[in-house]
Amino acid sequence: MSVVISIVLSGCVIRPDIISERDIDARATADYSQMFAEEFPADRTVTLSEAIARSIKYNLDNRLKMMESVIAQKNLKLSHFEMLPQLALEAGYTHRDRRQASSSLNLGTGVPNFGLSTSQDKGIVTASLTASWDTLDFGIAYINAKQSADEVMIAIERQRRMMQNIIKDVRYAYWRMLGTAKLQSSLTPLMLEIKQGLQDSYAAQQAKLRPLEECLAYQRAMLDIQRQMTTLQREINDARTELTALMGLPPGTPFSIDGSEASLAPYRTDEAFDLENLQQLALRNRPELIEEDYKSRIAVNEIKKARLKMIPGIELFTGANHSDNSYLQHDVWAASGYRLTWNLLNIFSAKKQAGIAKSSKELADLRRMALSMAVMTQVEVAMHSLSQSQDEFSIASEMKRVDESLHEQYVNKQQASQMDHLSVVEAKARRLVSMLRHVMAYAEWQNSVGQLYSSVGYQPAGVLDYNASLDQLITQVKAYLDAPAFSEKNGFYVPVDVTQVQKTVANSN
Repeated sequence: MSVVISIVLSGCVIRPDIISERDIDARATADYSQMFAEEFPADRTVTLSEAIARSIKYNLDNRLKMMESVIAQKNLKLSHFEMLPQLALEAGYTHRDRRQASSSLNLGTGVPNFGLSTSQDKGIVTASLTASWDTLDFGIAYINAKQSADEVMIAIERQRRMMQNIIKDVRYAYWRMLGTAKLQSSLTPLMLEIKQGLQDSYAAQQAKLRPLEECLAYQRAMLDIQRQMTTLQREINDARTELTALMGLPPGTPFSIDGSEASLAPYRTDEAFDLENLQQLALRNRPELIEEDYKSRIAVNEIKKARLKMIPGIELFTGANHSDNSYLQHDVWAASGYRLTWNLLNIFSAKKQAGIAKSSKELADLRRMALSMAVMTQVEVAMHSLSQSQDEFSIASEMKRVDESLHEQYVNKQQASQMDHLSVVEAKARRLVSMLRHVMAYAEWQNSVGQLYSSVGYQPAGVLDYNASLDQLITQVKAYLDAPAFSEKNGFYVPVDVTQVQKTVANSN
């Protein structure tokens, strides 16, 4: 027997199973095809509205948050079943090797009433179908369902926050790429001129045609400009790579940016918003704070649930039974009744649970207030950043104007043989650097606007239908971008019908 048990146990031993290369290859191929299932026309020109819409619809991080909302919604539907009565079906067969025999004794006379008797067959088949409903279990299940509903709204707020971050990142990457792409055509020939200028300077230094200090200073200036040109090239590549990933496109996908979009002031408003007003908007609109409101409600319901466990429950039951015992007069019968259930140990443990739940509620309140302070600080920082970026853009515009004028003067003097080629190359390089700083300052200005929107919690819409076509999303985003700052009412948090929210989340699956 022991040998048989040993053989059976040895067959149940679990050993490490290494994933094969074929399985890994299949997984990688399937993931790649699913990540980039949407077809993208070759060499397409993308507008800012389309870039944002594509990021909202196809970005994997955003789709991940959407799926978390879907799972939360399904958990809510599943929690509804916990409130229903329990319906249990039982069936079984019992066999005894000996009959169940018994005798009885007359307690008054002390004389046995009769000999051994039995009222049960050696083998019995029994079956029962019982429905039961416990008031305590129902109350706890009801509170659990309300907490699951709050979890759904938390998932939606997290997805809303993710969408705000994506919009901010797309704006920054888009304007960086647009500005630097305009300079790319001038970058390569200028890099060649800089290299040639350095070689000429080295030759002039060796031939002692110019003072050593002048040659070294020139070389130092050219090397510094060359470094800035390399930084420009990296900015172009990084902005393209970042925007490609945000739009959910395969790495290396060729596309261009719509250069017809005018570089107007990225922030305009029809109303005067001061710092205190924006902070009040942020306290009412930020997804993180609304998420904390739902967490606070969950903590309050946890207190109710702990108190509920301290009271007894009433269980109602009814059911049909069957037994094939031949000694029974009625082999099918129904039974109904009720019973009082009370776990007395819950009186002691529930007090502890209620204390923990109250502490959790206090912790949630403190966390929300700490987050509120951080939100107000973020709004103030965003306002200062916006003002500073506007000033930096104005300075960069003036520097660009001055360097363009200097370059024009140097070219005119070169044509009149009054300026050497090396000085013209230096002026051309400085002009390109000023142009780079100008477009990057504008991109930073755009980023500051996006940061202000994000700090206030402003976005195209509270809940988007992600099953809508790309053209419909582009139209919605364009209306949001064209509107004055904080003028779109849909951009702020508005309590919506829960049924509509659940329908939108479910449709995104």
